[in-house]
Amino acid sequence: MSVEFIDPKINSVPVWSMPRNILLLIMAVGVLSLWPYWEGISTMWDAWVGSPEYSHGLLIPPVAAFLIWQQKDALERLDFSGSWWGAALILMGGGLLVIGRLGTVYTIVQYAYVITVYGLILSLLGWRAFRLIAIPMLILLFMIPLPQFVLANLSTKLQLISSEIGVYFMRLFGISVFLEGNVIDLGGYKLEVAEACSGLRYLFPLMTLGFLMAYFYKGAFWKRVVLFLSSIPITVLMNSVRVGTIGVMVENWGIGMAEGFLHEFQGWMVFMISTALMLVEVAVVTRVGKESGTWQQLFGVELPVRTPASASERARKVPAPFAAAAAILFGFAVIAYVMPRPTERIPARRTFSATDSASLL
Repeated sequence: MSVEFIDPKINSVPVWSMPRNILLLIMAVGVLSLWPYWEGISTMWDAWVGSPEYSHGLLIPPVAAFLIWQQKDALERLDFSGSWWGAALILMGGGLLVIGRLGTVYTIVQYAYVITVYGLILSLLGWRAFRLIAIPMLILLFMIPLPQFVLANLSTKLQLISSEIGVYFMRLFGISVFLEGNVIDLGGYKLEVAEACSGLRYLFPLMTLGFLMAYFYKGAFWKRVVLFLSSIPITVLMNSVRVGTIGVMVENWGIGMAEGFLHEFQGWMVFMISTALMLVEVAVVTRVGKESGTWQQLFGVELPVRTPASASERARKVPAPFAAAAAILFGFAVIAYVMPRPTERIPARRTFSATDSASLL
Protein backbone atom coordinates (compact mmCIF):
# COMPACT_ATOMS: atom_id res chain seq x y z
CA MET A 1 0.00 0.00 0.00
CA SER A 2 1.42 3.38 -1.04
CA VAL A 3 1.14 6.40 1.20
CA GLU A 4 0.97 9.88 -0.38
CA PHE A 5 2.31 12.75 1.72
CA ILE A 6 0.18 15.88 1.48
CA ASP A 7 1.72 19.16 2.50
CA PRO A 8 -0.86 21.11 4.55
CA LYS A 9 0.65 24.40 3.38
CA ILE A 10 -0.10 23.49 -0.22
CA ASN A 11 -3.68 22.51 0.54
CA SER A 12 -4.25 25.73 2.43
CA VAL A 13 -3.88 27.67 -0.84
CA PRO A 14 -7.17 27.69 -2.80
CA VAL A 15 -7.29 26.38 -6.33
CA TRP A 16 -9.15 28.59 -8.77
CA SER A 17 -11.22 27.04 -11.55
CA MET A 18 -13.01 28.52 -14.54
CA PRO A 19 -16.79 27.95 -14.68
CA ARG A 20 -18.03 26.58 -17.98
CA ASN A 21 -20.03 29.67 -18.95
CA ILE A 22 -17.03 31.95 -18.38
CA LEU A 23 -14.79 29.55 -20.29
CA LEU A 24 -17.20 29.64 -23.24
CA LEU A 25 -17.20 33.45 -23.08
CA ILE A 26 -13.40 33.55 -23.17
CA MET A 27 -13.36 31.15 -26.14
CA ALA A 28 -15.90 33.30 -27.96
CA VAL A 29 -13.76 36.41 -27.44
CA GLY A 30 -10.75 34.45 -28.71
CA VAL A 31 -12.61 33.50 -31.88
CA LEU A 32 -13.77 37.10 -32.30
CA SER A 33 -10.16 38.27 -32.12
CA LEU A 34 -9.38 36.26 -35.26
CA TRP A 35 -11.96 37.91 -37.49
CA PRO A 36 -10.68 41.51 -37.92
CA TYR A 37 -7.09 40.26 -38.33
CA TRP A 38 -7.94 37.38 -40.63
CA GLU A 39 -6.25 38.76 -43.75
CA GLY A 40 -2.95 39.14 -41.91
CA ILE A 41 -3.32 35.70 -40.29
CA SER A 42 -4.07 34.00 -43.63
CA THR A 43 -1.05 35.73 -45.20
CA MET A 44 1.09 34.48 -42.33
CA TRP A 45 -0.26 30.97 -42.86
CA ASP A 46 0.66 31.13 -46.56
CA ALA A 47 4.23 32.05 -45.54
CA TRP A 48 4.38 29.09 -43.16
CA VAL A 49 3.32 26.53 -45.76
CA GLY A 50 4.90 28.18 -48.80
CA SER A 51 8.22 29.59 -47.59
CA PRO A 52 10.95 27.28 -46.19
CA GLU A 53 12.31 30.16 -44.10
CA TYR A 54 9.11 30.21 -42.03
CA SER A 55 7.99 26.58 -42.08
CA HIS A 56 8.82 26.41 -38.35
CA GLY A 57 6.00 28.89 -37.73
CA LEU A 58 3.50 26.02 -37.77
CA LEU A 59 5.04 24.69 -34.55
CA ILE A 60 5.22 27.94 -32.60
CA PRO A 61 1.55 28.23 -31.46
CA PRO A 62 1.45 24.67 -30.04
CA VAL A 63 4.89 25.16 -28.47
CA ALA A 64 3.69 28.38 -26.82
CA ALA A 65 0.57 26.55 -25.59
CA PHE A 66 2.77 23.81 -24.06
CA LEU A 67 4.97 26.37 -22.30
CA ILE A 68 1.89 28.05 -20.85
CA TRP A 69 0.50 24.68 -19.75
CA GLN A 70 3.75 24.10 -17.84
CA GLN A 71 2.68 26.94 -15.52
CA LYS A 72 -0.72 25.36 -14.85
CA ASP A 73 0.00 24.53 -11.22
CA ALA A 74 1.14 28.09 -10.48
CA LEU A 75 -1.67 29.75 -12.45
CA GLU A 76 -4.45 27.82 -10.76
CA ARG A 77 -3.35 29.17 -7.37
CA LEU A 78 -3.66 32.79 -8.45
CA ASP A 79 -6.87 34.75 -8.71
CA PHE A 80 -7.22 36.47 -12.08
CA SER A 81 -7.66 40.13 -11.18
CA GLY A 82 -7.16 41.53 -14.68
CA SER A 83 -5.27 44.66 -15.68
CA TRP A 84 -6.42 47.80 -17.49
CA TRP A 85 -3.10 47.81 -19.32
CA GLY A 86 -4.53 44.90 -21.28
CA ALA A 87 -7.31 47.13 -22.56
CA ALA A 88 -4.65 49.68 -23.54
CA LEU A 89 -2.86 47.01 -25.55
CA ILE A 90 -6.13 46.21 -27.32
CA LEU A 91 -6.36 49.88 -28.32
CA MET A 92 -2.78 49.77 -29.60
CA GLY A 93 -3.42 46.57 -31.54
CA GLY A 94 -6.60 47.99 -33.02
CA GLY A 95 -4.83 51.16 -34.10
CA LEU A 96 -2.12 49.13 -35.83
CA LEU A 97 -4.85 47.04 -37.45
CA VAL A 98 -6.39 50.12 -39.03
CA ILE A 99 -2.99 51.34 -40.24
CA GLY A 100 -2.10 47.94 -41.66
CA ARG A 101 -5.44 47.51 -43.38
CA LEU A 102 -5.34 50.97 -44.96
CA GLY A 103 -1.79 50.47 -46.21
CA THR A 104 -2.30 46.75 -47.00
CA VAL A 105 0.86 46.04 -44.99
CA TYR A 106 0.00 42.66 -43.56
CA THR A 107 3.11 42.47 -41.38
CA ILE A 108 1.66 45.36 -39.33
CA VAL A 109 -1.64 43.48 -39.09
CA GLN A 110 0.18 40.37 -37.87
CA TYR A 111 2.05 42.25 -35.15
CA ALA A 112 -1.22 43.97 -34.25
CA TYR A 113 -2.85 40.58 -33.75
CA VAL A 114 -0.08 39.38 -31.41
CA ILE A 115 -0.36 42.62 -29.40
CA THR A 116 -4.13 42.07 -29.22
CA VAL A 117 -3.60 38.54 -27.90
CA TYR A 118 -1.22 39.92 -25.27
CA GLY A 119 -3.83 42.51 -24.33
CA LEU A 120 -6.64 40.00 -23.97
CA ILE A 121 -4.56 37.70 -21.78
CA LEU A 122 -3.24 40.55 -19.63
CA SER A 123 -6.73 41.98 -19.18
CA LEU A 124 -7.90 38.55 -18.00
CA LEU A 125 -4.98 37.39 -15.85
CA GLY A 126 -3.50 40.57 -14.40
CA TRP A 127 0.20 41.33 -14.02
CA ARG A 128 0.97 38.78 -11.33
CA ALA A 129 -0.21 35.81 -13.38
CA PHE A 130 0.86 37.31 -16.72
CA ARG A 131 4.51 37.41 -15.57
CA LEU A 132 4.47 33.62 -15.32
CA ILE A 133 3.72 33.23 -19.02
CA ALA A 134 5.31 36.39 -20.42
CA ILE A 135 8.31 34.55 -21.93
CA PRO A 136 6.19 31.77 -23.48
CA MET A 137 4.00 34.48 -25.01
CA LEU A 138 7.06 36.27 -26.36
CA ILE A 139 7.89 33.31 -28.59
CA LEU A 140 4.83 34.17 -30.71
CA LEU A 141 6.84 37.00 -32.26
CA PHE A 142 9.06 34.42 -33.98
CA MET A 143 6.15 33.17 -36.08
CA ILE A 144 5.65 36.52 -37.88
CA PRO A 145 7.39 36.72 -41.29
CA LEU A 146 9.64 39.68 -41.91
CA PRO A 147 8.61 42.25 -44.52
CA GLN A 148 9.78 41.22 -47.98
CA PHE A 149 12.17 44.15 -48.42
CA VAL A 150 13.86 43.33 -45.09
CA LEU A 151 14.04 39.64 -46.00
CA ALA A 152 15.55 40.43 -49.42
CA ASN A 153 18.23 42.74 -48.00
CA LEU A 154 19.11 40.27 -45.25
CA SER A 155 19.31 37.43 -47.76
CA THR A 156 21.64 39.41 -50.02
CA LYS A 157 24.03 40.19 -47.16
CA LEU A 158 24.06 36.59 -45.97
CA GLN A 159 24.74 35.38 -49.52
CA LEU A 160 27.83 37.56 -49.70
CA ILE A 161 29.06 36.55 -46.23
CA SER A 162 28.54 32.84 -46.95
CA SER A 163 30.34 33.22 -50.27
CA GLU A 164 33.38 34.90 -48.72
CA ILE A 165 33.74 32.45 -45.84
CA GLY A 166 33.01 29.50 -48.13
CA VAL A 167 35.76 30.57 -50.54
CA TYR A 168 38.19 30.93 -47.61
CA PHE A 169 37.29 27.36 -46.59
CA MET A 170 37.99 26.09 -50.14
CA ARG A 171 41.38 27.77 -50.23
CA LEU A 172 42.35 25.93 -47.06
CA PHE A 173 42.23 22.77 -49.23
CA GLY A 174 44.52 24.30 -51.83
CA ILE A 175 41.75 24.97 -54.36
CA SER A 176 42.27 27.88 -56.73
CA VAL A 177 39.03 29.86 -56.72
CA PHE A 178 37.87 33.32 -57.75
CA LEU A 179 34.95 35.11 -56.08
CA GLU A 180 32.86 37.76 -57.77
CA GLY A 181 29.92 38.83 -55.63
CA ASN A 182 28.04 35.62 -54.87
CA VAL A 183 29.47 33.69 -57.87
CA ILE A 184 32.29 31.25 -57.09
CA ASP A 185 34.47 30.52 -60.11
CA LEU A 186 36.34 27.22 -59.86
CA GLY A 187 37.67 27.43 -63.41
CA GLY A 188 35.81 24.47 -64.86
CA TYR A 189 32.63 25.24 -62.93
CA LYS A 190 30.84 28.26 -61.57
CA LEU A 191 28.75 28.05 -58.43
CA GLU A 192 26.18 30.66 -57.48
CA VAL A 193 25.26 31.11 -53.84
CA ALA A 194 21.59 31.69 -54.56
CA GLU A 195 18.98 33.19 -52.27
CA ALA A 196 17.90 29.72 -51.15
CA CYS A 197 21.49 29.06 -49.98
CA SER A 198 21.82 32.28 -47.97
CA GLY A 199 21.18 30.47 -44.67
CA LEU A 200 17.83 32.05 -43.83
CA ARG A 201 16.21 28.62 -43.93
CA TYR A 202 18.30 27.72 -40.88
CA LEU A 203 18.59 31.12 -39.22
CA PHE A 204 14.97 31.67 -38.17
CA PRO A 205 14.34 28.09 -36.93
CA LEU A 206 17.65 28.05 -35.04
CA MET A 207 16.94 31.42 -33.45
CA THR A 208 13.62 30.00 -32.25
CA LEU A 209 15.40 26.89 -30.98
CA GLY A 210 17.99 29.08 -29.25
CA PHE A 211 15.20 31.02 -27.57
CA LEU A 212 13.68 27.78 -26.26
CA MET A 213 17.04 26.55 -25.01
CA ALA A 214 17.60 29.84 -23.20
CA TYR A 215 14.12 29.54 -21.67
CA PHE A 216 14.63 26.00 -20.38
CA TYR A 217 18.13 26.74 -19.12
CA LYS A 218 18.08 27.63 -15.41
CA GLY A 219 21.50 29.25 -15.17
CA ALA A 220 22.55 32.90 -15.07
CA PHE A 221 20.73 35.40 -17.26
CA TRP A 222 23.85 36.28 -19.26
CA LYS A 223 24.25 32.63 -20.18
CA ARG A 224 20.72 32.57 -21.51
CA VAL A 225 21.43 35.62 -23.64
CA VAL A 226 24.60 34.00 -24.99
CA LEU A 227 22.70 30.81 -25.86
CA PHE A 228 20.10 32.73 -27.81
CA LEU A 229 22.46 35.10 -29.64
CA SER A 230 24.93 32.34 -30.50
CA SER A 231 22.37 30.81 -32.85
CA ILE A 232 23.13 33.60 -35.34
CA PRO A 233 26.91 33.11 -35.79
CA ILE A 234 26.51 29.33 -35.64
CA THR A 235 24.04 29.46 -38.52
CA VAL A 236 26.19 31.78 -40.63
CA LEU A 237 29.34 29.76 -40.00
CA MET A 238 27.77 26.37 -40.69
CA ASN A 239 26.06 27.60 -43.86
CA SER A 240 29.40 29.00 -45.05
CA VAL A 241 31.09 25.67 -44.32
CA ARG A 242 28.34 24.02 -46.36
CA VAL A 243 29.10 26.32 -49.31
CA GLY A 244 32.81 25.58 -48.97
CA THR A 245 32.21 21.84 -48.70
CA ILE A 246 30.13 21.86 -51.87
CA GLY A 247 32.91 23.72 -53.66
CA VAL A 248 35.51 21.16 -52.53
CA MET A 249 33.30 18.27 -53.61
CA VAL A 250 32.55 19.84 -57.00
CA GLU A 251 36.26 20.45 -57.60
CA ASN A 252 37.05 16.81 -56.92
CA TRP A 253 33.98 14.90 -58.14
CA GLY A 254 32.09 17.16 -60.51
CA ILE A 255 29.03 19.37 -60.61
CA GLY A 256 26.73 16.53 -59.55
CA MET A 257 27.84 17.12 -55.96
CA ALA A 258 25.92 20.43 -55.99
CA GLU A 259 22.65 19.08 -57.37
CA GLY A 260 19.73 16.84 -56.50
CA PHE A 261 19.28 14.84 -53.33
CA LEU A 262 22.83 15.32 -52.11
CA HIS A 263 22.41 19.10 -52.15
CA GLU A 264 19.21 18.88 -50.07
CA PHE A 265 20.78 16.34 -47.71
CA GLN A 266 23.66 18.71 -47.02
CA GLY A 267 21.19 21.39 -45.99
CA TRP A 268 19.49 19.00 -43.57
CA MET A 269 22.87 18.03 -42.12
CA VAL A 270 23.77 21.70 -41.58
CA PHE A 271 20.67 22.18 -39.44
CA MET A 272 21.27 19.02 -37.41
CA ILE A 273 24.94 19.85 -36.79
CA SER A 274 24.02 23.41 -35.81
CA THR A 275 21.51 22.03 -33.30
CA ALA A 276 24.14 19.66 -31.92
CA LEU A 277 26.60 22.54 -31.54
CA MET A 278 24.03 24.50 -29.52
CA LEU A 279 23.49 21.49 -27.23
CA VAL A 280 27.25 21.25 -26.76
CA GLU A 281 27.24 24.94 -25.91
CA VAL A 282 24.63 24.30 -23.21
CA ALA A 283 26.87 21.62 -21.70
CA VAL A 284 29.84 24.00 -21.76
CA VAL A 285 28.13 27.00 -20.18
CA THR A 286 26.84 24.84 -17.31
CA ARG A 287 30.48 24.37 -16.27
CA VAL A 288 31.09 28.12 -16.16
CA GLY A 289 30.17 30.03 -13.01
CA LYS A 290 28.88 28.89 -9.65
CA GLU A 291 25.54 27.27 -10.54
CA SER A 292 25.00 24.11 -8.54
CA GLY A 293 23.32 21.04 -9.89
CA THR A 294 23.72 18.53 -12.68
CA TRP A 295 23.36 19.28 -16.38
CA GLN A 296 19.91 17.70 -16.31
CA GLN A 297 18.85 19.89 -13.36
CA LEU A 298 20.05 23.08 -15.04
CA PHE A 299 18.63 22.26 -18.44
CA GLY A 300 15.43 20.29 -18.67
CA VAL A 301 11.69 20.33 -19.28
CA GLU A 302 9.51 20.36 -16.18
CA LEU A 303 5.88 19.29 -16.01
CA PRO A 304 3.28 20.96 -13.79
CA VAL A 305 2.60 19.48 -10.37
CA ARG A 306 -0.65 17.56 -10.07
CA THR A 307 -3.39 19.40 -8.20
CA PRO A 308 -3.97 17.80 -4.76
CA ALA A 309 -7.38 16.16 -4.56
CA SER A 310 -8.03 17.75 -1.17
CA ALA A 311 -7.30 21.32 -2.28
CA SER A 312 -10.16 23.79 -1.84
CA GLU A 313 -11.66 25.05 -5.11
CA ARG A 314 -13.01 28.49 -5.92
CA ALA A 315 -14.76 29.77 -9.03
CA ARG A 316 -13.27 32.62 -11.04
CA LYS A 317 -15.15 35.72 -12.12
CA VAL A 318 -14.80 37.83 -15.25
CA PRO A 319 -12.48 40.77 -14.44
CA ALA A 320 -13.79 44.19 -15.45
CA PRO A 321 -10.69 44.93 -17.60
CA PHE A 322 -11.37 41.80 -19.67
CA ALA A 323 -14.98 42.81 -20.27
CA ALA A 324 -13.77 46.26 -21.39
CA ALA A 325 -11.11 44.70 -23.61
CA ALA A 326 -13.72 42.46 -25.24
CA ALA A 327 -15.94 45.49 -25.90
CA ILE A 328 -13.03 47.42 -27.45
CA LEU A 329 -12.18 44.40 -29.60
CA PHE A 330 -15.78 44.20 -30.80
CA GLY A 331 -15.63 47.89 -31.73
CA PHE A 332 -12.52 47.35 -33.85
CA ALA A 333 -14.20 44.35 -35.47
CA VAL A 334 -17.02 46.64 -36.55
CA ILE A 335 -14.52 49.21 -37.82
CA ALA A 336 -12.69 46.51 -39.80
CA TYR A 337 -16.01 45.42 -41.31
CA VAL A 338 -17.03 48.88 -42.54
CA MET A 339 -13.55 49.93 -43.65
CA PRO A 340 -13.11 50.13 -47.43
CA ARG A 341 -10.81 47.45 -48.70
CA PRO A 342 -8.14 48.65 -51.14
CA THR A 343 -8.23 46.80 -54.43
CA GLU A 344 -5.15 45.99 -56.43
CA ARG A 345 -5.35 47.20 -60.00
CA ILE A 346 -2.83 45.81 -62.44
CA PRO A 347 -2.54 47.99 -65.57
CA ALA A 348 -2.88 46.24 -68.90
CA ARG A 349 0.40 45.87 -70.74
CA ARG A 350 1.23 44.53 -74.15
CA THR A 351 4.24 42.34 -74.67
CA PHE A 352 7.21 43.61 -76.68
CA SER A 353 6.41 41.11 -79.41
CA ALA A 354 2.98 42.69 -79.85
CA THR A 355 4.34 46.25 -79.86
CA ASP A 356 5.60 47.81 -83.13
CA SER A 357 8.83 49.79 -83.26
CA ALA A 358 7.05 53.10 -83.82
CA SER A 359 5.14 52.86 -80.52
CA LEU A 360 8.39 52.22 -78.63
CA LEU A 361 9.67 55.62 -79.65
